Amino acid sequence: MIFKNKLIYLIILVFFIAKLFTLSAYKAIWWDASVYIGMGKYIYSLGNAGLWEPSRPLIWPLMLGLLPKFGVLAGMVLDIVFGSLVIFLTYLIGKEIFSEKTGLFAAFLLAISPTFFFFNGIMLTEIVSTFFSLLAVYLLLRNKHFLSGVFFGAAFLTRFLQLLAFIAVVLALIYNKKFKSKIFLGFAIAVLPYLIANQILYNNALFPFFQQLFYGAVQGKLPLSAVHSWNCIAIQKAKQQIYCIPFDYTIFVF
Repeated sequence: MIFKNKLIYLIILVFFIAKLFTLSAYKAIWWDASVYIGMGKYIYSLGNAGLWEPSRPLIWPLMLGLLPKFGVLAGMVLDIVFGSLVIFLTYLIGKEIFSEKTGLFAAFLLAISPTFFFFNGIMLTEIVSTFFSLLAVYLLLRNKHFLSGVFFGAAFLTRFLQLLAFIAVVLALIYNKKFKSKIFLGFAIAVLPYLIANQILYNNALFPFFQQLFYGAVQGKLPLSAVHSWNCIAIQKAKQQIYCIPFDYTIFVF
């Protein structure tokens, strides 16, 4: 048991070091990542520097905006830190639902997934939003419904498509007669300030979502076109309840 407990840290350490060594392979910053960096500069300079795109969620720009003095490399490393935490949460969820061995196996498979490995370090929203969603799932399994709702809200404010994960969980809880209003309360507390700010700035609380849908249609790819790349986490507790939660660009196998 002691060896197994240490093994998860070895998996994460190897993953983290491997990613650090591959950072030089990213010769250019992706467009979306550069926008998040620019938005961070815009926020912390009060509009005197950077750029602003209303259709983008706020949490990742807020994080990246705290790192301008450390350069782009700091943002890449922060992304890898969140990726490492995703691996750890995968282990915890697998352990909570099934067994220590299953959690380790799930974490190992995720760590060696080419898709997951590639998307770590490029400063997009997939990894950090998945961290928030998985943390919300783990808290839900620990019966901390309010905090679970808060972190589902954080996931949504990092990547709008993570709203589908929250909806899936709520529907599963209702179906299994385990729904608690606290999860909605936590989600609302996290999200309402953002919606109120949208109403003040744009006279429409949902303006960023409509704009994102519009841009997706103009580019010929609605956000929901990513549905084919979503994967399913089956969370099985007592009495065979199944929660099916979509996460994009990641692979979780229990």
